[in-house]
Amino acid sequence: MSSNMDFAAMLNGQFANPRKGFNPGETVKARVVTIGKVYVMLDVNAKNVGLLPVEHVLDEEGEPTVKRDDVIEVSFISMQKDGFLFGKADVAKAAATVSLDQTIQHAFNNGLAVEGKVEKEVKGGYEVTVGGQRGFCPFSQIERFRKQLPAGAENPYVGKTFQFMVQEYGKDDRGANLILSRRAVQEKELQAAKDYLRDTLQVDQTVNGTIVKVLNFGAFVDLGGVEGLVPVREISWDKVVNPADFVKEGDYVTVKVIGLDWDRERISLSIRQTQSKPLKPRTPEEIEAEAAAQDVRDWMSANAGKSDSFSNLGSAFDGIKF
Repeated sequence: MSSNMDFAAMLNGQFANPRKGFNPGETVKARVVTIGKVYVMLDVNAKNVGLLPVEHVLDEEGEPTVKRDDVIEVSFISMQKDGFLFGKADVAKAAATVSLDQTIQHAFNNGLAVEGKVEKEVKGGYEVTVGGQRGFCPFSQIERFRKQLPAGAENPYVGKTFQFMVQEYGKDDRGANLILSRRAVQEKELQAAKDYLRDTLQVDQTVNGTIVKVLNFGAFVDLGGVEGLVPVREISWDKVVNPADFVKEGDYVTVKVIGLDWDRERISLSIRQTQSKPLKPRTPEEIEAEAAAQDVRDWMSANAGKSDSFSNLGSAFDGIKF
């Protein structure tokens, strides 16, 4: 029988988008790879092997009821050292419930995120299920900046799966009290991005970002966690009266960092300094003078070595400005 390490290596090469984990109680389709004395090894489209206790698939005579390459339905119970532990759907239900409680409690105690699916909008927020257990996410906690949806617009959250922080968790005679926050996850990720930029961003560095707001005095650019301001004078080499004539929200731009003040959380940026400075147009007088000067240079080149040709040279320069 292949080792778990060999099996995991095989899976790593086989799947382009392997699963990283499962929620307790989650039911999946799995392919039987090998049947051992203790576990049935399963292909569950993950980087780790799926393990199913062999007693879950034995008949009354102790013979396996499945064979290699059979596809069976199993439910996730918990993470083991060498892989994901599953059980037959009916056998695993009770174990998954206990494991789910432990998982949520662990996430709550240690500030970890859990995966939840937004089922529907309810009074004051959204109903969210975590591994089959029902929770609640207030409107104020579904997004850092929740936008008001126009009448009839599709809800951008219902039916979607997100990461949530567990804000409250406990059980009483009314059941489980599970309060979730997606906003807390976003703020945690934002702080991590800020910390990274604080350590790496430098003046004169060129970076990419997205225009998130355009105002009369300039444009704000999201650098991937923090925002910087491009003042009006730094938007273009041309004269800028209305910044909206040059950039709009959603534009992907290249900017140069021209100022950093982390104490006041101010980042100054420039778009124009990442672009070539346009040549200043020549005036008609400059063009005429340049043409006259070129005529003189051509005449001098044609008459080089002819000493008597230079007697009237002074008059050729009359009125020419160099």
